Amino acid sequence: MTTKYSPLRVLKSQADGVAKMLKAAERGEEIDARFADKIADARSRETLKFAVMMDDKIITIEMPWAKIQSTSETGLSEYILKQMRESRESVN
Repeated sequence: MTTKYSPLRVLKSQADGVAKMLKAAERGEEIDARFADKIADARSRETLKFAVMMDDKIITIEMPWAKIQSTSETGLSEYILKQMRESRESVN
């Protein structure tokens, strides 16, 4: 398990795994049996709501399937990583 202070490579690996599964689910590929039923149910809705479990928190993310389809696996991973690290975009 991880915290927002875990090494970047560990957090990135976890975010990459989630992003890989999201893209596979979006393409209709076979995914981990632990999540297959819930993702199949979610396919009937416009959005997917999922959680990333960490030692110090649980991050809940709701994302439209259209956004998952239009975003690259790398882009999804970067977004999830920012959420895990509690990074905020600064507006100047």
